[in-house]
This record gives sequence, structure tokens and C-alpha cells, in this order.
Amino acid sequence: MLSALPVHLYRCLSCGQEGLSQPPSGADRVYCPSCGQIYPITASGAVDFIGTSANLHLTPAQAIAHLPGFAWGYDRLWRPWALSLLSGESFGSEREGQLLAELVGEADPVLDLGTAGGYWSRLLLARDPQRTVIGLDNAAGVLAEAAQQAQPHWQRYSLVRARAEQLPLASGTFGAVISGATLNEVPLHPCLREIARVLKPGGVFVSMHSQQVQGWGQMVQRWLEASGLQFFSETQLREHFQQVGLHLERYLSLGWVAFVRALRS
Repeated sequence: MLSALPVHLYRCLSCGQEGLSQPPSGADRVYCPSCGQIYPITASGAVDFIGTSANLHLTPAQAIAHLPGFAWGYDRLWRPWALSLLSGESFGSEREGQLLAELVGEADPVLDLGTAGGYWSRLLLARDPQRTVIGLDNAAGVLAEAAQQAQPHWQRYSLVRARAEQLPLASGTFGAVISGATLNEVPLHPCLREIARVLKPGGVFVSMHSQQVQGWGQMVQRWLEASGLQFFSETQLREHFQQVGLHLERYLSLGWVAFVRALRS
């Protein structure tokens, strides 16, 4: 069971009103008090800012997350071993959770962008159950998986279905945005612009993603780019960050994988 919805952190996509409302007698929707736009709440408890899947324009890489069975398999069969395979060294969930906690610090609230089944949210909440965390993804199936794995004592954990490049969240309100294996799949500049918008001044952005590699790996990445994936170097990422007001503070390179920490100016 998910917690009460942090409607004060939501933003209406129709009129830009920051801070939405929820009817006192119903838990099936939130609405904009300014223009009246209604956003339904799914059976899993996620607030849906997308509506029908026809409103999504997915690349082949993005469409995979919408396939039946993906949500169950991703968190159980791939994610716990992914970093060990991609980095070439032992990198289990305990090490990943420690690094994530170090990079995020005490920041609150936290947006888990491209949350999938909630893997990074769970790593954070396992260490700090009282932290406010919103998991956001555009795939309803993975959000249902995240809701199923949520713990009752996570009183400030909630879910949102939305696009990374059009966040239904208030400006300057988040202490941190975290993004595990998401930047490779989304429109980079629009997504970074939205991340910078919702962060507080001095807020932190933490990402884990596949970086550009050389040799045979570069050929594999060029092949994967045909599916809509994109890969970037530290220099390219730094330039994109600067364009939206983010300062790259730390870059940790581990084989195919990079962990980065950036601050909102």
C-alpha cells in the first residue's frame, strides 16, 4: 500500500498550476484547482499524467519496458547482476546502495526518474524509510511492480506515470533527482532541462548510465543506437549539463557504466 500522495509537489500539465488537490471523499484521482484538469489514479496507486498509451511515442528500446513480463524479469533476473557484468567487477546491490546513498546524501524529497520496478527507490528507502521518494516512469506495468514491492513503513513513497521530458512536478522543490539506467533511453536535453527545473538550488542529480566505450564495445553501441539508445562521454555530458545549469561534480567510470553527481546552480 502506497503512502498519501504529495499533491503539493505536483504540477498541472495543462495550465502549469503548481500544487494539485485530491477530493476528500475519493482516492481515484487528483485534480488541478485552477483549470479543473483531472489526473486518474491507477489500480497500483500511481497518479497517471499520460492517459492512454496512444499518447506515447516510444523508441524500440523504450517499448521493451512495456512488454508483458518485463517488470517482473528486469528487477529479478537482470538488475541485481547488471553492474557486475557491465563494470567487470563485483558490484552487488549492497555496494550499489552504499554508493547511491553517498552520492545522494541527505537530500529530500527525491525523484526517482525512470524508476522501472523501483530498484533505486528501494535501495534508498531501505536506509532511510522516512525519506520522501517519488518514483516516476512512463510504463504502467513497471509501476505496478514497484507498488507491489513497496513496504508498509515507507510512509512517504509514491508513484507517478509521466514522461521524463515533461515532468508533472513543481519547480525548485526536489533535493535530489536520481536516474538509474535511464539517460540512455530518453531525449537527453529536454530531460535534463526538466531535471534542472524541478531541483532546488544546490540540489543534486545522480545518474548511473552506460557511457561511450572504445574498441569492440563501440561497435556494439553503434548497433544499439538503431533501437533509440544513446551513449555519451564525460565531456559530452558535462556540456549538456552546463547548458541547463547543472555542474558536474563527480564522474566515476566503471567499464561500460558511469556514476555521476551534478549540482543545480
